[in-house]
Amino acid sequence: MGPDKHCRKQVEQIVSKMPYYYYVHRGGNDAYHRIGFRKPPDVVLWLIIVNFIVYLIEAIDPNRIIMLFGLVPPMITQKLYLWQFFTYMFLHGSFLHIFFNMFSLYIFGHDLFIKWGAKRFLSYYFITGIGAGLCAYLFTNVPTIGASGAVYGLLLAYGVTFPNRLLLLYFFIPIRAKYLVVIFGLLEFFATLGGTSDGIAHIAHLGGMVFGAMMLLFYHLGGKMKKISPTNPFDDFTILHPQEPEDIDKILDKILHQGVESLTPKERAILAKAGKFISQHPAYRKRSHRR
Repeated sequence: MGPDKHCRKQVEQIVSKMPYYYYVHRGGNDAYHRIGFRKPPDVVLWLIIVNFIVYLIEAIDPNRIIMLFGLVPPMITQKLYLWQFFTYMFLHGSFLHIFFNMFSLYIFGHDLFIKWGAKRFLSYYFITGIGAGLCAYLFTNVPTIGASGAVYGLLLAYGVTFPNRLLLLYFFIPIRAKYLVVIFGLLEFFATLGGTSDGIAHIAHLGGMVFGAMMLLFYHLGGKMKKISPTNPFDDFTILHPQEPEDIDKILDKILHQGVESLTPKERAILAKAGKFISQHPAYRKRSHRR
């Protein structure tokens, strides 16, 4: 492998570590034509797989399965079906319901898992989910299913941990994570106060965020979480401007066709900044140590 190809491979590896919303260059002629998605970590992947398997099983006899494993307040009160506080998270009412929950789990869970590790991530996910179910049990009397409560807890944690990350609301509206948390939190709060009858468990969503806030406070007071700083490259991707991946792709093409020596000082600085970012990221350091 020549030096140009080696340099291109290194920087492509840097770009591949960027959040899912960054454009990835494929092909020539400045064709920035698709968004790259990363493979979720094993724990997040298994949660997604289990949810889809349960969804297929649920289709066999949905009413019976929901009565046994959904969160049904009368069944918990009268027959002590306490396992429903846990199992209801794996049931979903429709394909769109499970798709958006699992997509959100992938988006928020990927980076939280890398930062926290499996033990803390799973404990946070299930405690916020169970807490959301407890709120639904205390304040409603209708069956509740879905992982939405836990997902809203993850949304809160993501917004606190990575406040300046750009997310794509409804797949095309760019918005900072911290603003997304505020918007969705207020929507669920007012929907809960208004008592809307849209079939959505708003109180469970809000409960997931409340229990998530308590968990984050517990981690912080217990010294298990570093204080979040938006300018800390270990906690956020603010070291790179969202438009810079496109610049990197153009620089890669220039290296490929004209060689490394053709780069201007500004272009070299962009590559140096990208290299500094990935070398400081915890996930990169762990892989380097394993090697």
